[in-house]
Amino acid sequence: MDGIQAIMNTNRKRISGRLEHLPRGFAIVTEAGDHWVLDDFEPDNDQIGEEVTAEGEIVGFDRLKVDWLGVLAE
Repeated sequence: MDGIQAIMNTNRKRISGRLEHLPRGFAIVTEAGDHWVLDDFEPDNDQIGEEVTAEGEIVGFDRLKVDWLGVLAE
């Protein structure tokens, strides 16, 4: 991986946890209790409360601009 790719990948993150609707918007709450607010993302109603994994770009201290979100299989 060259230097440019390393810099570009530092803002990417994959997060797993429970999808919740909080006062600041939709967020993933991890097992550790971290809250990641999902930026520019509107989930399906049936996804709320489910265990999910999201991938995207970190756009703030605790905000993730979602490229992809999937419900974890049981």
